[in-house]
Amino acid sequence: GWTTEVNDANGSTQWELGTPAGSTGPTSGADGSANAWCTNLGDYGANSDISLRSPAIDLTGIGGAELSFAAVRDGDGFDDTAEVRFLRAGDLTLLGAAVALDMTIVDTDYTTISIPVDAAALGESIIIEINFVSDGTDDGYSGLNIDNVRVDITN
Repeated sequence: GWTTEVNDANGSTQWELGTPAGSTGPTSGADGSANAWCTNLGDYGANSDISLRSPAIDLTGIGGAELSFAAVRDGDGFDDTAEVRFLRAGDLTLLGAAVALDMTIVDTDYTTISIPVDAAALGESIIIEINFVSDGTDDGYSGLNIDNVRVDITN
């Protein structure tokens, strides 16, 4: 039920589900699985702006929640960016502030990232969006790899 969006004109990068195979970065999903969401299964392209969106998650009546996922960040360490957004499922309105993922970090293995669900998203049916933007250089990196996404109720 996950969907992908290419928000740039050249389309050199897209979110792909499968076995990572970039010049650098992981060669499997988290815990050795065969699948992860990757910014291309190989290396990502220049001037990319792509979004990965979850299916709708019903948080009505929920007082607290936390998003967690395994990630490998493998970019050029300079101008590539990524962020997590909580969107209202009905109209894709941003709920609360976007949360930046530090793409200056280069992970050598999957790292668990935990983010509290913004209070503005609680009580709503939401979509989680992970957005990746690369700079204009052609780099030999795998980009951002995501696996084991979960939302846990904290109240």
